[in-house]
Amino acid sequence: MRMGNIWAPLARAIAATGTDRHVDCLIDLIGADIAHDLVTVTRYSATKTPEFVKHRRFSDEMVRRYLDNYYVFDPFYASWRRERRLGILPLKGLADEEARRGQYIAGFLAQSEICDEVGIMLADGGDWCLGIFLDRSTSSFKDSEIALLDERLPVFEALHALDTKARGSNFSRTSAPTGPGASPQQKPTIPTSLWPELSLRERELVQLILAGHPTANIAERLGITIGTVKNHRRRIYEKLDITTERELFLQFFQHR
Repeated sequence: MRMGNIWAPLARAIAATGTDRHVDCLIDLIGADIAHDLVTVTRYSATKTPEFVKHRRFSDEMVRRYLDNYYVFDPFYASWRRERRLGILPLKGLADEEARRGQYIAGFLAQSEICDEVGIMLADGGDWCLGIFLDRSTSSFKDSEIALLDERLPVFEALHALDTKARGSNFSRTSAPTGPGASPQQKPTIPTSLWPELSLRERELVQLILAGHPTANIAERLGITIGTVKNHRRRIYEKLDITTERELFLQFFQHR
């Protein structure tokens, strides 16, 4: 195993098990020699809404948006709900072509200025797992970096298991209330009460815009020209009194 610069953070992580410093020291260990720009830590349940545990260099506003709207499009949430997968999960291993155009990647991650992320998924008691995510803003994680995290995974798992055992069955990592988790989605659904001024054809086109499809792809799906798509989009914006796609997304999520 290549140890690099992790001896000092490893020692701190061992000493921090069972204390409030555990998650921070585990983050330091995981990211010791894996370059990253942001860190987010999220708990996923197979039955309840996710919990944000902490973050580094990430926006509190984006945390709120994630918990209010975007989590149902999160491929890591979907993976845990469906398969309860633990271990090292790169985003590129979970996201198919449609997901790459969809709300989590084209919407949430783009707004967060994140271009790639990798999750370290650790059992966290009951039907919960703890996801520690390393995020990058300008470049993707290399296969060699993913392989390095895979090599070290048994260490991360052992440390977190020791912490979970030391805390006892009644311990909770956050004080946030949780309710039943919504089913994972890839495609947003426009509520019937939203945008009644739009025609059925216009609603169909907006549905594709919200799903992240580019103009050329929308034209192909609807059997119309690119110019017709642009004309439809202009009329939709006029009806909704907006000028940008971002405003369209904001109206959609504010309504939800």
